[in-house]
Amino acid sequence: MSLDGLNAVVFGGCGGIGIAIGQRLLQEGVKKLFILDVAELSDANLVRLREHSRDAQLLCKACDVSNRTELKQILEKDVLEALGCVDILVNSAGIVEDEVPDKVIAVNLTGVINSCLIALTKMSRANGGKGGVIVNVASIAGLEPVTFLPTYCATKHGIVGFTRSLGVQPVFNETGVKFITICPGGTRTPMFQNCKILYTEVKVLQKMFQELKRYKPQSPDAVADCVIQAILKGENGSTWICNDGEISVHSFPQSKYL
Repeated sequence: MSLDGLNAVVFGGCGGIGIAIGQRLLQEGVKKLFILDVAELSDANLVRLREHSRDAQLLCKACDVSNRTELKQILEKDVLEALGCVDILVNSAGIVEDEVPDKVIAVNLTGVINSCLIALTKMSRANGGKGGVIVNVASIAGLEPVTFLPTYCATKHGIVGFTRSLGVQPVFNETGVKFITICPGGTRTPMFQNCKILYTEVKVLQKMFQELKRYKPQSPDAVADCVIQAILKGENGSTWICNDGEISVHSFPQSKYL
């Protein structure tokens, strides 16, 4: 598979992992890149993107993934009018813990679910689309418990389960859309670096959280490389891990209950 000449949408693409993914997509020949984020694309990051492609069309629009009405309007109108079709969709927007768990769930999980289902309808070959690839960025916290970030952990487990549920052969046969999950370990992003407060009164969780600050995170570029590898080589429904700069495909145990 080649990405040359394709159209891509990246949620959370104005910084951190998202901007690194955008850079790599452009390096691989994507001709139109539409970035959706609650933050603005800084001049510095625009320059970073332009360094990887002078010819590609770059678009950016503010979008709150937790607002389904806004999300649907932007995906179905703004994005499709600008791109014509979506070949690659990457959900990389996310937040860590918040005083209100509902907000973490709305951004990290509900937003991803709505993004996928809205985009899938438009990308589906059954509806006249071309098919494509949807990549959801979860976390190793979606594979193992992270006791001091319980709500964040729950949302990432949810992304893994949701993406694997859609990444099955019957769905692909009808839609032509491949689903892939990416599970990064700790990554040097503003979200990781600015997470200084743990909203909990459980002292042992606060202590464990403080110990996390001594963890040396990996580069966002390593995660972006993982995303590109997964798009180019990954099987439908596969889950990829990028931890400490090392990339691997995760193997789940065979289902015992279904």
